[in-house]
Amino acid sequence: MASPEPCAAAAAAAAAPGSGFGAVDGVLPPELLLEVLLRLPAKPICRLRAVCRSWLSFTTDRLFLAAYAAVHPHPLLAVLVDSFPSRCCVDLVDLSGNVVEEILGVGGECRVLTASYDRVLVAGEHHRVSVLDPATGSVSALPFGFAEDMARRNGMRPAWFAFGQTNSTGEYKLLRILEDLEDGYEADPVCEVFAIGDMNGRWRKMESPPGYLDPSCTNGVVFEGAAYFFLDLWQMDPSYYFATGCIPCFDLATEQWSTALQGPVNRILEEANGTLNYADLTDRLMLAQLEGTLCTAHFNDRISAVDLWFLVDFENGMWSKEYRINVEFAFDGFGDGVQPLLVTDEGNVVLWVQIGSKGMVWIYNPVTNTSSEIVQTKASIFTGVGVYTGNQLCPQSM
Repeated sequence: MASPEPCAAAAAAAAAPGSGFGAVDGVLPPELLLEVLLRLPAKPICRLRAVCRSWLSFTTDRLFLAAYAAVHPHPLLAVLVDSFPSRCCVDLVDLSGNVVEEILGVGGECRVLTASYDRVLVAGEHHRVSVLDPATGSVSALPFGFAEDMARRNGMRPAWFAFGQTNSTGEYKLLRILEDLEDGYEADPVCEVFAIGDMNGRWRKMESPPGYLDPSCTNGVVFEGAAYFFLDLWQMDPSYYFATGCIPCFDLATEQWSTALQGPVNRILEEANGTLNYADLTDRLMLAQLEGTLCTAHFNDRISAVDLWFLVDFENGMWSKEYRINVEFAFDGFGDGVQPLLVTDEGNVVLWVQIGSKGMVWIYNPVTNTSSEIVQTKASIFTGVGVYTGNQLCPQSM
């Protein structure tokens, strides 16, 4: 990726009287110092804050943070690094594979579930969930346990999550859906919601989802204030209306389920010309939010390709296939799952691939039909990834 150019407007603002930027003794004038710092990665800037108070004041000023964010706009990948048995941490990695920030204190035996704008969600042992704010370095553990009317139930296992903001207020909410293992997989899953920042600090039981969800899709995708999931097509009778490709969603503001959106299932089967059926799509579909809309990734193991279908008309449930990604060149047989993370400005597709206990982040170039692994960590195993789009600079020194 090209190196970002300094923000001339921000530099001019720094030089202007009353700009808010203070002088740093023994170094360049503020306007020239800003030009230099805007070219640096976030990690050395955070380390400069430990030098003296003037460095700390300069690099945590809101004008500097805004200028830095303007010239470093690309998203980061939040990847959980498992360096068992010593510790776990979450690395923020750029699309060149460089570790920009390391967040400690997330505990052991955990995984990144998802990221939403400027928060990262991590699940740990015994159903514990933590919310990370990379901009402050804080790790907030949510209350342990389940909703009050479920306190005495045993055998509950969190199986599906969704994390995002409501459209109306921007409030963060976490949706957690649990399987009742004592009653078997045929039992209705239990749905709970936790409002991040809720003074009551408790999980609340909600209406169960309108059907059993696909067990391979453990994360729901939040799009325009609603969390979307795939149903388990294996368990659906084709005569049942869910089998037409309905994608159930949970509105984070109203906290109600809806089945209004139709997915691309019928289009996929139609294009397959009888070579695929509903059961063949089980464990082969994943949801994502790409290019400002919902995206369905379909891995067709018969042709070793991943097709990306984009929602182009919400009201009519119209989807368009925009990418066919050849995966045969990268893997000898495919793994347990594939999920698209983002499409870069250059048109490359970033994918998360799970193979057994290992995960990899690959970037695919559709022009050259080639890919490369972009995540480089010190650990041999890392699980889970999310896309972080908040400010890269943490006010605390690293």
